[in-house]
Amino acid sequence: MMEYGNIGVLLISIVMIAISGLGFGFIYFMMDQTQTAFESNDCVIENNGIVSSCQDLWELSLYPFLEMKDILIWISFFFIFTLTLSMLLLGYMSGFKPITIGLLAFAELLITYGSLYVANIYRTLIENVVVRDMMLPFNVYNKIMMNFPWFVFIISLFSIALGIVNWQRTRTNSSTSDLDY
Repeated sequence: MMEYGNIGVLLISIVMIAISGLGFGFIYFMMDQTQTAFESNDCVIENNGIVSSCQDLWELSLYPFLEMKDILIWISFFFIFTLTLSMLLLGYMSGFKPITIGLLAFAELLITYGSLYVANIYRTLIENVVVRDMMLPFNVYNKIMMNFPWFVFIISLFSIALGIVNWQRTRTNSSTSDLDY
């Protein structure tokens, strides 16, 4: 059964989609800047049999970790995908009671309206050169945020449709059902 608090979870999911890409973009940007800073410096390490310079040492220890920054793009993609699936599941779960479908429809109407503001804030943010450079590798996130009202509307529409489907499905193997499988 859907609790009324699940609409709050739906709202949190939308907010997390909007914020997550900026967080992942910031981490990616900082890892890239750190790698650039370490690559621009070098020192000589004397009396060492394994490495002869700081670049050799960083190549063995730090650079492999910093090269994993491309994984953040995939994590961001799967994070958005998971939250989207959870929003659809919450819509389906709202179909147990007709009142929750109505509450879900009203909440998603308000969320869709709020997504217009979120999209405008994101458009203002990427006018800054640093933020644009930071978010450039995150193509999926940028596409979603540029069309955020449409994204939220479509997810809301499918979520409500899944709730209606769940509400109207045939009850089987129950004491009031004519169908006994």
